[in-house]
Amino acid sequence: MAFELTVVDPERIAWKGSAKDVVLGIDDGLYGIRSHHADAVMLLSPSILKITTEADAQEKFFVSGGCVRIEKGIVTVLANSTETKDKIDVERARKAAERAQGRLETPPKDIDHQRARLALQRALTRLHFAEANVDNL
Repeated sequence: MAFELTVVDPERIAWKGSAKDVVLGIDDGLYGIRSHHADAVMLLSPSILKITTEADAQEKFFVSGGCVRIEKGIVTVLANSTETKDKIDVERARKAAERAQGRLETPPKDIDHQRARLALQRALTRLHFAEANVDNL
């Protein structure tokens, strides 16, 4: 049985339709949502969002963070940003990972460790998504 799913970011509706299943990243790990899920609100971690459509097709997006709301069988993902595999700038992600890693290895006096760790997680997740065989994700 399917449910209504909308994935939005500040610039666009990335995906909207009927889904059988969606898997997304939260602080505790991967979290799956199916039809008749209890109402909930959760924060998203930088992760690969995986949708199984009503037609059994797979849709995948990099999500940089945000939140997901489940209410009365309707699921809304409010993402900070979303990207498909073909839209990821691999070189930019690689440079972002190097910068974040450098800040963590030799931190300046005023470093925000949590922000640096999140920047590294975002960059590494984007790289993994861009370079991996998406069928195996």
